[in-house]
Amino acid sequence: MGKEIISDAAVRLGKVKDIGYDPEGKIVLIYDKQDGGEEAIQSSQIIAFGDVVLVRSAPETESPTKPQKSEASLKYCPKCGKANPPEMLFCTACGTRLGE
Repeated sequence: MGKEIISDAAVRLGKVKDIGYDPEGKIVLIYDKQDGGEEAIQSSQIIAFGDVVLVRSAPETESPTKPQKSEASLKYCPKCGKANPPEMLFCTACGTRLGE
């Protein structure tokens, strides 16, 4: 509890307040929004936990014919060396800002 929630678009969403369940019984993180409201993030949107919680901006819709990411298109973290998807702005392991 109390961890910052940041979207993959580098937008600070708020702080984790509690853990709950949606009507389908799936786990959600309940957080206080920056503007004072309360919101829930489905566990399927969580990319990584660390010093912060990194979440997808919108629910992912996977296509069965979606091509796999090539090794060359990955971004490597300058701090910890983790390979990250090319669309990430921050490392999913340590939160360090990734280069362009």
